[in-house]
Amino acid sequence: MVDDELGRGESPAVGTRAVLLTTAGILAILLAIAFGFELVFRDRIGITHVEQHHLPGPGVVPDERAEREALEARQRAALGGAGGRMPIDAAMRAIAAKGEHAFDPVGTAP
Repeated sequence: MVDDELGRGESPAVGTRAVLLTTAGILAILLAIAFGFELVFRDRIGITHVEQHHLPGPGVVPDERAEREALEARQRAALGGAGGRMPIDAAMRAIAAKGEHAFDPVGTAP
């Protein structure tokens, strides 16, 4: 049997010139990328030793539970009216007392 009968072999529709031009184009693009990297990273080419900088240790607090509890206490105090603020319960009641006008603008615009 002949190769054409088995469906093997090169199709006559594929031109050798197109394959060679495509291959040359891909090679040219790869070379341009390689030399482009050399231009962009010229301060890194040939460097074999890099100075190491030690990172600081993690900022772990020895007693995270106490810190969390202190934060929660400050938040509870702020919601409860510490520092001259209106307690959250009173603020919510004041908003609810306004009814449908609760979120109307306050005063007039300057």
